[in-house]
Amino acid sequence: MTTTPGLRRDAQANLEKLRAAALAVFSRRGLSAPLEDIAREAGVSIGTLYNRVGSREELIDAVVDNLAGEKLKALRERTLEAETPRAQLETFITEMIDLQLSDPAMNDAMLRRYPDAVLLINACERSMALGAELVQNAHDAGALSEEFTPDDLMTVLWMAGMASHDPAAPHGWRRVVDRSVSAAWTDQPNH
Repeated sequence: MTTTPGLRRDAQANLEKLRAAALAVFSRRGLSAPLEDIAREAGVSIGTLYNRVGSREELIDAVVDNLAGEKLKALRERTLEAETPRAQLETFITEMIDLQLSDPAMNDAMLRRYPDAVLLINACERSMALGAELVQNAHDAGALSEEFTPDDLMTVLWMAGMASHDPAAPHGWRRVVDRSVSAAWTDQPNH
């Protein structure tokens, strides 16, 4: 972890403990986890958290590379390894939904629940830019209906993100999401 110039050794240690605790708590409970829980896990007071980090968004941005960077990079690599534009877009959608299901923090990130966390939003924007590129590539290959747009992709992922963590969501939500994507293909599966 990088050091912050001008901080005493104990203040730097507290900052490192806060970053580690934020990463652990956000990963388990999502980005809306109480900051008090993060301070407690770090073994510092809530005042120390605010003094060292500032806001929730600053804390999110302090750990975003560890929280989302590697996961989104791996998702991108697996997506681009697929051989056809259709397979790439299918991989992207499936893996993004699976990531939202398995990781509460990534779900919060993709739903943009903290728009003032600039680095986090930038990571999400890069992922959505990849999604838009994959939609265009599938259009160019004639595999995807021209009516299916990058906004439709974002809507599918938003619906999945909302439903995946809502205990009141109908059990068939994933089937409906899958059907809406399946209806957009103009070709037969070729992977």
